Amino acid sequence: MFSIDERFRGLPASRELVLALYQSINSPHLAIPGKPAGPAQAFVLGLRGANGFAVFIYLYLSEAQDCAVYVPGRRAASQDDYQRDEAEALAFVESMGFMMDDAHFRSLPTPGQDELLKTLPVFYKDPKLVPGAAKSRADEKRTASMNLGRLLASF
Repeated sequence: MFSIDERFRGLPASRELVLALYQSINSPHLAIPGKPAGPAQAFVLGLRGANGFAVFIYLYLSEAQDCAVYVPGRRAASQDDYQRDEAEALAFVESMGFMMDDAHFRSLPTPGQDELLKTLPVFYKDPKLVPGAAKSRADEKRTASMNLGRLLASF
C-alpha cells in the first residue's frame, strides 16, 4: 500500500497540519533500494490537508544524510481511512525492525511542538540540512540506548 516517492525529500509542515507523529526509538541497519545501507530512523506522520488526511512514512539515513519517503496509495483519506492507513504504516515500519513511540504531538504545549518541528529530520526539505546530521555513530548509539531505556522505564 505504501511506496517510495522520490519527489519527496522531507515533509515540512506547520504545527496545525500535524495530526500524529510517531518516531522510532531504535536505529536498525536498513538497505533501501537506490540508497546506501546504514542505520535509519523511522517517522510516521499524519497530516491534514485541504482534501482530507494522509499518512507518510519517512526513513532517515543519518550516515548518508539521505531519506526515503513512502506515500500511501491514496492521498486524501476520510477519518476512517486515515486511521486504517496509520495502523498499516506502523505495522509496515515495525516489520522493518523499528520500535515506534507515539510523540503525542497534539498534546504537547506549543513550544514543545515547535521544538519537534525544528529538530526532527522529517520536517526538513532536505535531509542534508538536518541539525547534527553528521553526528557520530557513538552518539547515535547512545541516543538509541537512552530512548530504549526511556521506553522500558515507561512500563
